[in-house]
Parts: sequence; C-alpha cells; structure tokens
Amino acid sequence: MAAFPEPLRAILYDLDGTLADSFLPIRESFNHILREFGHSRVLSHEESLALVGGGLEESVARLLSPGEVSRGTAAFRAHYETIFLETTHPMPGADTLLREMFRRGVSQGVVTNKLGTSARALIRHFGWDDLLPICLGEHDGYELKPSPDMLLAAAGQMGVAPRDLLFVGDSPFDRESGRRAGCPVILLTTGTHQEKELAALDPLVVLKSLSDVEKWVRESGRVR
Repeated sequence: MAAFPEPLRAILYDLDGTLADSFLPIRESFNHILREFGHSRVLSHEESLALVGGGLEESVARLLSPGEVSRGTAAFRAHYETIFLETTHPMPGADTLLREMFRRGVSQGVVTNKLGTSARALIRHFGWDDLLPICLGEHDGYELKPSPDMLLAAAGQMGVAPRDLLFVGDSPFDRESGRRAGCPVILLTTGTHQEKELAALDPLVVLKSLSDVEKWVRESGRVR
C-alpha cells in the first residue's frame, strides 16, 4: 500500500459514485436500451449499480447479445446525453471538499471511465472548471481503469510523481489503477461497493463520505 503523501500536493478523483451521483441517468439509459432491443427486463436500482465501474461496452455486454453491444452502446450514449446534466448531482460534501483543497493550494483533477466529453460537460455544469482543470476519460487516448494510464497521464500534467498524489475513488477498478500507478488510494462507500469489500482491497482508508475525506485530509496535517 502506497503511503499518504507528505505534504499533499495533488488529488485525483473518480467521478461517477465519487464526486457525482449519476446513477439515475445511468439506470434510465440502461433500461432505455433494453426497451430499444425488445427486452422486457427492467433493471432495479441495485441491478444497475452492479453494472457500473468498468467501461460502458463492458456493462452493455452484460445486458445484450454480442451482436447488439456496439449498437446498444451507441443507443445508451445518445439517450444519456439528453438527460444526464439535469439528473446528475454533486455528491454531498463534494463542493466543499473541492473548494477547500483548492484554497489550500492542492492541485485537483478527475480520471474516469465515463466518456471524457460527458465528464467535462458535467464539471462545467457544476461550476467546477477552475477546481478540476484536468479531466481524463474514455476516448481521450488512454486505457480505461483498472489500467494506470489515466492516473499516470494526469500526474504528469500536474507535475507530480504518482506516489505524491492521492486518488479518491469508490470501486475495485479505482483501487487497482491506483495500485498499478503507485498512488495511495482512499475508497468511499458512496458508490456501488460495501465497506467490507472495499476494506479487503487494502486501500489507505475506507471512508463513508466526501466530508469525511475533507476532515481526514485536514486532520492529517499534510495540507498547508
């Protein structure tokens, strides 16, 4: 397990399930493609959560036949783009955490398996452009998590070694990408995984909210 950087100079965040509660438009879009392809199945909240974390095509492949995946992925994205800005909201404590870390001079950014253009549109919608100047996602030229590629690229753009930044996420994909990049990782129970499952991955710590992250980092004494 990588050590907590001292002093803390940079933080990267996952987006869906970490900074943003985006599960409603994701569920609606999964159910949309099921209807489009003639399936009667309707996903529950819990079933849709279980599909989230990897790349979108991987999720769609768990719902549709192999021959439907490409068209289904396109249909998901087309529907999602019409609803996600109005139906996605910041996670509790997100705005406070981002602004406090910005005030303390900590560089911040996002690495997400979400489509990069959609992720950046959401950040603009929330008014976080200045707080999160780096946002890397799908179709930005990097392998998706659990590959370390986006973390390593973001660290390079921030001008810090991976071991000197903190990564905050909510899934095994986040933990593995952080491990492979050499970043210390905080995992949150705000996404799709339970505390016991996340703790078994041996992150730096498992916390219940972004407010807990702000408190934990502040009380560590490793920010100015």
